[in-house]
Amino acid sequence: MSEDGFSAGLVSRNDIAELAGLFDRFEFAFDPRSLSAKEAESDFDDALRKLFDERVAPKFPNLSFVNFHGKVKSLCRAYLKKNAPP
Repeated sequence: MSEDGFSAGLVSRNDIAELAGLFDRFEFAFDPRSLSAKEAESDFDDALRKLFDERVAPKFPNLSFVNFHGKVKSLCRAYLKKNAPP
């Protein structure tokens, strides 16, 4: 994996697990326009921005937040698929 904050250990499995919980609440919400889904998406974006600003951007200044955001969403989907109940 390229230098992106994940291979460097700046984003932990626990971080992904927590973000995946929020991601699940809005990405797969029965009503994506519900207050609950919108709050979960806002919480996800806030947590992701904080993680990026505090840990990733200082080490990888050439990495854009947009690319980081997309990668985390992919990791959240993979995490949820792997950990889905049978």
